[in-house]
Parts: sequence; structure tokens; C-alpha cells
Amino acid sequence: MQRGYDAFNPDGRADYFCHPWNYEIKVGDKGLSLDAVWAESPHTLNEVGSTFSIQGFDLNYVGVIIGPSVTYREGKIVFNEKASCNKRAVSKRNGSISYAQSNLRNELNVLLKRGVHGLYLFAVDPELQAALKEAASK
Repeated sequence: MQRGYDAFNPDGRADYFCHPWNYEIKVGDKGLSLDAVWAESPHTLNEVGSTFSIQGFDLNYVGVIIGPSVTYREGKIVFNEKASCNKRAVSKRNGSISYAQSNLRNELNVLLKRGVHGLYLFAVDPELQAALKEAASK
């Protein structure tokens, strides 16, 4: 088990966050239209979406897994483009070194504002987990 998952995974299962991802449940298998919008399709209730699949939607509840590209160090949130799994999101454009940092910040901002009635957070980084727990207890 990776460090940081233990607080949210009391039984120690390695598959705690294993869910289908963005249309892994094949649309054609369910007889649904390929033109259906991910966030409006009933069969996606048990799937994990991404920044792109929920952009522009306000959902009742949103769960956000904050990956290794966002950490908490010395009282500040730090965005690390090298730890991002989304290489398109962190590709430098027009030679801008700060593009990746800005884009990661904007993506997180979009995800955190999608839940109308609630937001569930999980952070991979143990220090960010602790800071979020402390902030939630105030």
C-alpha cells in the first residue's frame, strides 16, 4: 500500500480506488448513443471522470482525487508538473515555463468547483491530506 492511502483505506485493500474511467464501460455494449455526454449518461454514475468529462457541468456531488502533482510543503500548495500523469496539461507552450504550473492550478480549481451540494477530497500527498483534514476541522 502506498503511503498516504491508509487514512482513507481502513481495510487495506489495494483496489480501494479502482473504478472504471471515462467510458471504460463501453457505450456500444449498453446500446447507448456515442453522442451522449459523459456527465449526463446514467451508466457513468459508477465511473470516474476527468477534468475534461465534467468541464461545464455542475454536479450534485463531486469526489476529487488530488494526485501526486499537487503537494503541500512549508505551508503552501506546490504544483509539480513532473509528477503529473497528464503530459498534455503540462506541455510548455510558446516556451512558457509557468504554463504547467498555471494549468495544473486551473484544472484543480475547475474540479473543486463542480459539486453543488458537496465535495469529497482525497489527496495522495500525506502532508496535503493533513492540511486538508486540519482545514476541515476548523
